[in-house]
Amino acid sequence: MSVRAVLLAAITIGGTFAADDTVATQAVAILEANCNQCHTKALSMSGLDLSSREAALKGGSRGAVIIAGKASESKLIDAVERKGKLAMPPTKTLSAAEVDTLRRWIDQGAIWPESASKGLAGPSATWWSFQKISKPSVPKSGDPWARNEIDEFILYKLKPESLRPASRAPNAVLVRRAYMDLWGLPPTYQQVSEFTSDRSADAWPKLIDKLLASPHYGEKWGRHWLDLVRYSDTAGFELDSYIHDAWRYRDWVVQAFNDDKPYDRFIQEQIAGDELFPENPAAHTGTGLYCVGPNRDLFPDQADINREEILTDYVDTTSSVFMGLTAGCARCHDHKFDPISQEDHYRIRAVFAPAVKMKVPLDRLSSLGYDV
Repeated sequence: MSVRAVLLAAITIGGTFAADDTVATQAVAILEANCNQCHTKALSMSGLDLSSREAALKGGSRGAVIIAGKASESKLIDAVERKGKLAMPPTKTLSAAEVDTLRRWIDQGAIWPESASKGLAGPSATWWSFQKISKPSVPKSGDPWARNEIDEFILYKLKPESLRPASRAPNAVLVRRAYMDLWGLPPTYQQVSEFTSDRSADAWPKLIDKLLASPHYGEKWGRHWLDLVRYSDTAGFELDSYIHDAWRYRDWVVQAFNDDKPYDRFIQEQIAGDELFPENPAAHTGTGLYCVGPNRDLFPDQADINREEILTDYVDTTSSVFMGLTAGCARCHDHKFDPISQEDHYRIRAVFAPAVKMKVPLDRLSSLGYDV
């Protein structure tokens, strides 16, 4: 995969599969919806935590509530069936189908599904972005309008609504769209005429290859990445001082897009280019990711505060850009929405704790102090 490809970010969470993972997923979802308001690691009323298999089997102050493989002996079933003094959930009665699911799940060993095996709780355990990516079968419409697999999926969704896709755009419209999408610039009259007068079968692929080969491509699409990583030429705050070497990282990103740098290498050089590729000065430029944006290094009389804010920024940027999760809230408390605990935040932060900013000469002129 390269930086021209669409990035599908996913978190793969390992675990053990139950005999029937569907039942396990449904059962844990029932617990999350009805029990986790009171029985999690953060709030374990009666000492009972139902957010993971290990904790659930341990039980609480009333002893074990789940006996794996023996639903009839599990206090959890007695509670949800409201047979004894303890009736749970206290303000709601589970349906017969929900109770049956819990019973079957316990009889099968009370195995947590993969999505919940590392302690994901609440809606997070069944949220779509935390599930394994599956490759669906491509619909076959037989419609000549469909020129590729994406078109087939579009038709598959349109058909139940009795809708037809729009007809193919004229070449003059297509060439304008291509230039705007790949360069961010409208084509000139001559460029439009050149394409519309080309009657060859490969006119469209030739146009796309031409646009991708231009430096304008990296300038257009590198900008989106720079927005994502909070790039700025200045340091922000009340002084908003100029960051003299910020442009090096900007140009590195643009060149990476123009070179079609493999996406994994693109990420590695930004997070740890100096560690993974110590003999490659160009790779070190990627670590400029952590030197651009809000910069508190200009307040030397607040060194301790600066360091705290810098490390927090490292964690925030890394999690939001590469994981699609916001870890910033977990600086002070477990995240209220994303499945990141305060402990997770500081574990990630520990990775960056030894890191210090330093200038690395890339060539003779820069080693002499010239900002070139």
